[in-house]
Amino acid sequence: MIAAGSAAGVSCAFGAPIGGALFAYEISKPNTFWTFSMLWRVFFCTSISTFVIAVLQALVSGKPLSLSSDAGAIKLSSIDALGSNSMLDLPAAIVIGILCGLLGALFIHVTVTLGPLRKKYINTPFKKIMEVVIFGIVTTSCFYGVVALRRNNCRLESDL
Repeated sequence: MIAAGSAAGVSCAFGAPIGGALFAYEISKPNTFWTFSMLWRVFFCTSISTFVIAVLQALVSGKPLSLSSDAGAIKLSSIDALGSNSMLDLPAAIVIGILCGLLGALFIHVTVTLGPLRKKYINTPFKKIMEVVIFGIVTTSCFYGVVALRRNNCRLESDL
């Protein structure tokens, strides 16, 4: 039930029933309760949840009986035509992919390296709580700092 609920939430958020089912499978992969029939049940749950959210969106937009691609059918994704893409976007996507891959490798390396040190020095409940609090403060400060640096860069959509 938990796997189906989490998969339904992800599929509704992104409009992707297959992605929601695979997300639930990936998150609980170390467990042994997954069977092929359960994967189909979770996929059915994600499909129904995506269908229901599409119908609710159609009701909100005032087209309750519409069978367009936006409502009344299981959608696998939606792309709004806000701007056009060109081949010049491809090198930027490749660079971003490479950078994210390198950052992921760095994160794994740091986690593996610091794991034994954490077990050795962070061994009481108070130290564990303080580790989480300090990590939360540092992360929040970084996110707030990035937003504060870019605070005057917003433009109205009509100015675009």
